[in-house]
Amino acid sequence: MILAAATLLGLALCGAACAGDHFHSRDGHAQEYMETHEYPRVPLRPPHRPLIWGDLNVIHTTDTHGWLLGHQKLSWAEPYYSGDLGDFSSFVTHMKQIAIEKDVDLLLIDSGDLHDGTGLSDGYHGGVDAHDSNQFLQRLPYDLMTIGNHELYVYADTYDMYTNFVPHLAGRYLTSNVNITIFGSDGKSESVPVGNRYSKFTTRKGRRITSLGVIFDFTQNVVNTTVQTVQDMVKEQWFVEAIAEEPDAFVLIG
Repeated sequence: MILAAATLLGLALCGAACAGDHFHSRDGHAQEYMETHEYPRVPLRPPHRPLIWGDLNVIHTTDTHGWLLGHQKLSWAEPYYSGDLGDFSSFVTHMKQIAIEKDVDLLLIDSGDLHDGTGLSDGYHGGVDAHDSNQFLQRLPYDLMTIGNHELYVYADTYDMYTNFVPHLAGRYLTSNVNITIFGSDGKSESVPVGNRYSKFTTRKGRRITSLGVIFDFTQNVVNTTVQTVQDMVKEQWFVEAIAEEPDAFVLIG
C-alpha cells in the first residue's frame, strides 16, 4: 500500500476569484472584503511538482490555534499562510471529490491545539477557550482528531471539549492516553477518557483502519486531567485488544 501525506499548516488558495459576480451583487461591506481578500495579494510561487496520489492519502492539520482567518500581513512568508477556514473547507471538498474520481481513499486528520493563539478562539474574558470557534471546525469533515497540550491547561477547556466537541466526532476523537475526571450529581468522581481510546473503521474503498491518538509525555496538564505515559499505555488490556487484529493500516495521530 502506498501512503501519501499532505501536511497543511497554512494555505494560500486562490478560492475567491470565481466569486466576483456574486460579491458584486452584495453591499459595500462585501465588496470591501473582496478588495482586501483577493488571492494572491502578492506573487506566490506555485507548487514545483504535481501532487502524487497513493492508495491511502492524508490531509493533516495541526496547531491551528484559532487562526481561522489565516495570516493577513504581506511580509514574507505570511502570504503563503493566508488561506482562511473557508478556503480550507473548499480545498478539502475539492480534494475529497478528486479522491473519489481517482478511486482512492483520503482521510482528513487533526492533531490538536485548536486554541490559544487569536482572539477568535480565546478572546472572551471569563469565557471558555474555543467554545465558539470550535463550532466552525465541527463543520469540517474530519475523519480523525486527537487532543493537544493546549486543550489541557485549563480544566474548563478540557471539560468543554469532552461535553460539547467530542460527541460531534462520533467516536473519531481519540485520546488514547488522556483522561478527565468528571463529577456526578452526588459529588463522586470518575476518571474517563476525554475521547475514545482508539477507533476501528472501514474506509470508502474498504480498507480496515485501526487508529490511536497519543499525546507526548506532557506533565503540565491541569488538575483533574491525567496524561499516561506511552510506556504504561501499551501495557493496558484495551491496547492489547485494539492491536490484536491486524488491519490494512494502523493510523497513529498525535
